[in-house]
Amino acid sequence: MAFLRDSLQVLKQRTLANYLSLFKPLDRTPRHNLVSVIANVDAGLFHMLQGDLVFLSKQLFPDTAEGEYLRTHWSLFIPPLYAVAAIGKTEVHGIIKKPVPAGTVFKSNTGKRYFSEKVFYIGDDGKVLVDIRAEEAGQDSNLSAGSALSIVSAIYSGIDSDAIVNEAGISGGMDAESDEEYLARVLIHLRNPVRYGQKGDYAAWALDSTPEVSNAWEFKNFGVFGALLIQVINGNQQNGVQQVHNLNAVRDYISAVSPPVVFEVRTPVFISIDPEINLLPHEDSQENREMAEKRLKIYLQYTAKPGICITSGALRESIIDGINITNVIVKISGDITGNLQTTILQYPVLGKITWG
Repeated sequence: MAFLRDSLQVLKQRTLANYLSLFKPLDRTPRHNLVSVIANVDAGLFHMLQGDLVFLSKQLFPDTAEGEYLRTHWSLFIPPLYAVAAIGKTEVHGIIKKPVPAGTVFKSNTGKRYFSEKVFYIGDDGKVLVDIRAEEAGQDSNLSAGSALSIVSAIYSGIDSDAIVNEAGISGGMDAESDEEYLARVLIHLRNPVRYGQKGDYAAWALDSTPEVSNAWEFKNFGVFGALLIQVINGNQQNGVQQVHNLNAVRDYISAVSPPVVFEVRTPVFISIDPEINLLPHEDSQENREMAEKRLKIYLQYTAKPGICITSGALRESIIDGINITNVIVKISGDITGNLQTTILQYPVLGKITWG
């Protein structure tokens, strides 16, 4: 909802229409009914005015402001993260030294379009890798390696219209951050308005660098030079976690805003937790199994990070609620006291659950 001020003439016409809709001059209208008509119309006007004031009052505070107003108020301090277009390479075949011109348009089987930004020439082996960028920003434009593309724009004779995405895929496409994600970054800024490189600042800068980064951690004294390691991931435990592809964007942003500190940005290797879970016989239902899996994902979302030790006991406690699930046996590596220890280069994710 946005507050709009109508012109005086529109307000006059609207008020007159309200009066005429309530006042019936052909009826015998007692004097006190005329007062009621006036009161009803005035009450309607003030009700609308107060509604606008309530709306505007909510826009004063970040945790109640709507997305448009939130970004308007805070964009000078926390730049919003907008959608990012995917980039990658595609293999084009043709006659040796034939050009693939800049602006060549490729189309995927899903209807997404991509274009090249400079000219490429077919090599001596009859092929060339062409750098392409998605026409539309967002995750939907990402393509896996081996995906088929077709050239839909005018090309020189001797160039094959069929192309294939190379082994690196087309990646890096990200949707714009949601209102909730932007609000979270604003609240982080409010709690720590001055950043000069203290603990937590580099992780916060990583979150500000690109919408592809959804979580980040810092680790000191990494490598032979004692650099600061910044680990970044994309996604979450509930909907899926992915590695961050555009690490250069994270590095460049942090270098631009941080003091001159030796740091390194990486995205961790995912280590799967494959627990064995045994519910009580009278509680072993599909509903409770789904509930247990959901609670495990929530637990990992709030606790998982590189270099953490996940124990079977902690997983067990996250499942039990005392009502639907009163007891459960959880094993990691076949042991009720088992655990999964990750290094700072690894990040734990929930894998396959074996139900007993």
